[in-house]
Amino acid sequence: MILIASAQVLPDPSRPASTATRLRGLLMVAFHFPPDNSSTGVLRSLKFARHLLDLGWRTHVLTVDPALYPQRDPALETQIPPEVSVDRLPCHDAKQRWSIAGRYPAVVGVPDRFGSWRRPAVRAGLSLVRRGAVQAIYSTYPVPSAHLIALRLKRRSGLPWIADFRDPWAGGGGRGWRYRIDAWLEHRVVHGADTVIANTDAAREDFLARYPRLPAAHFVTLPNGYDESDFSDLPTPDREYFQIIYPGSINRSNRDPTPLLRALGALLRAGRLPRGQTRITLLGSGPTGTQPWLLELLDAEGLGDITRVVTERVPYRDSLQRLAGAGLLVVLNEAAGEPSEHLAYARLMVPAKVYEYLRLGRPFLVLCGDGAIPQLLAQVGQGSACAASDMQRICAHVEQAFAAWQTGAGQVVPAEMVADFERQRLSMGLATELNRLCPVHQ
Repeated sequence: MILIASAQVLPDPSRPASTATRLRGLLMVAFHFPPDNSSTGVLRSLKFARHLLDLGWRTHVLTVDPALYPQRDPALETQIPPEVSVDRLPCHDAKQRWSIAGRYPAVVGVPDRFGSWRRPAVRAGLSLVRRGAVQAIYSTYPVPSAHLIALRLKRRSGLPWIADFRDPWAGGGGRGWRYRIDAWLEHRVVHGADTVIANTDAAREDFLARYPRLPAAHFVTLPNGYDESDFSDLPTPDREYFQIIYPGSINRSNRDPTPLLRALGALLRAGRLPRGQTRITLLGSGPTGTQPWLLELLDAEGLGDITRVVTERVPYRDSLQRLAGAGLLVVLNEAAGEPSEHLAYARLMVPAKVYEYLRLGRPFLVLCGDGAIPQLLAQVGQGSACAASDMQRICAHVEQAFAAWQTGAGQVVPAEMVADFERQRLSMGLATELNRLCPVHQ
């Protein structure tokens, strides 16, 4: 059940076409918020705060000191509307505070490494409640402490609360003491919230299966998406080089580039992909981009001279401009032979970059198992997906994208239904749910 609907619009009195209706206040608890550039989830919170202004809701954000963010993009911070207030609360990273020789007690990472912002966030939130500045609460995961802050505020204030799960928490299964704690905490959040948002239908179905005593209406789907304003004045595909780009972190659990790189090496050696016209970029790989196993793999496959590894996350606008010039975009969401719980987790998710790829209209390939991503691609009729272990299909998809690039057909008009994932429309879905929980009394 995708919640994309027309919302009751309560105009902003500070805007020319508005009426005198007063904006209601939404308390947003979000660890990731501009200028953070370490998580794509920051865009979901930022765009909701922007678009909700036109839908009758002014957002008051509780977040952390930007010093906690390993990567920052000042341009994102300029997109915060002046009507949106932001409380940046003190917090420390338990990993840094308690680490000895790179290791720290696991218990200080429960519910996450940043739990120290919970007390000041609750104080700040209650201050807004007492002033009558907010009429509803919205929290977004990860980081899980955001939901626990909202849970405390809900219990102290009685205000309606929407808990947004951008990623599964205990969904997908697990084992050991940490999973049992996570499952217990998730249970408290799910039962304490008035509405739980999942970002795929698969994740919503997982909630329904694990919480059968709660009504189905307790869980709604509000997917990730893209903001149309971010996609103006982007370049056309590079005609000199067939650019293959993967933007995102690399690891050997569920974002392993090995299958892709081996396929590309095989195509080059067989002459089915011309070396002189091919370029590969691993964009924002993180520290793994300099690890010996990756560099050795690039050399073994003969890709070292045509591959650029950018370890740092680049500003969001810069990233979009690079993606717009690609002949093939890639998503890594599976690793052959990874533990089953990671596979189950991945099958519930659709990374935000998939929606950006859909809007860009470039050919793209997702290495993943069955689940939410193939379902989405089949629904909209764009993109390709295959298992990371299927070398033959990976090669076929790369060759198909190269042939399209050669003929100048490497860009397609996004399917009409892609517009359903535009963030302004998604914000209407959130406003609809807020208005249902907080009806206006005439």
